Amino acid sequence: MRVDRQAQRGGRMPPAGAAPREEPPRVGRGHLSRAEGAREAERTERLRSRKRLMAAAVSMVFAAALAGLLLGVLGSPMFQVRDVQVQSADESLATEAAQVAKAISFGTIWLPPMREIEGRIGRLPRAQAVRVDRALPSTLTIVVEPRTPVAVVHQEERLMVVDAEGMCLHWTGSAPEGMPRVRVEEPSALAVGAKLRGSDVEMMNAVRAGLEQTGLLADARIDLSHPVRVEVLTAGGVLGKLGNQELLEEKALLFGKLLHSLEDRGERLLYIDLRVPSRPTFKRVD
Repeated sequence: MRVDRQAQRGGRMPPAGAAPREEPPRVGRGHLSRAEGAREAERTERLRSRKRLMAAAVSMVFAAALAGLLLGVLGSPMFQVRDVQVQSADESLATEAAQVAKAISFGTIWLPPMREIEGRIGRLPRAQAVRVDRALPSTLTIVVEPRTPVAVVHQEERLMVVDAEGMCLHWTGSAPEGMPRVRVEEPSALAVGAKLRGSDVEMMNAVRAGLEQTGLLADARIDLSHPVRVEVLTAGGVLGKLGNQELLEEKALLFGKLLHSLEDRGERLLYIDLRVPSRPTFKRVD
């Protein structure tokens, strides 16, 4: 016969069918130490976050104070512009730019009105670029880079000097020595500060490039007045018939090479016809 030991010890018998009561597990010291460590790490991280936020706030205040101090120094009357010098390789352009500069309020040398300087002086027809240099405590130097003339364009008896971009720089009574002369289809549109038509600029530069490679550009005459019948005339009086505006650089280059080759053989030429580049022809002087 089975005897319940709990009953023998005087304990009460559990009700029939009831599950035996389980005692909660005991928490050891190791578990408590890990929990406390986690809480301590969390507190430490919160402190670090507060310190980082405080450091960022202090940095922002310091930066704002420094910026205010810097602006105060930059705007100080000590650095007020008192002397403005204008320099350029083109003396007449420097004089023109200096007149324009008189109407500009420059402020301090650290904070000059760059947009106004570039807008007013940089818009001069002969100005390619503008640079500003500073010399402490109060001198500002404006350096104006001039455009480079590459040709003169006919308008009846007058000549307009132009650069490689087709910018009309100024009128002149005679072509500078060595500069090619160009005729365009609509010379009446020429005006200082205006630009040649894009097609005229493209054709002019193509012919210039071909002639320059063969040493024939100096004092050459380039006729673009009929775009389907472009012609060049060398300083030596030889006519080159280049035809339409296609492959102008290549045809001008071929013209120069043929001319030199034929002259080396003692030929005296009236013209070379390259309207059909694959079948060039020429005519001798009678």
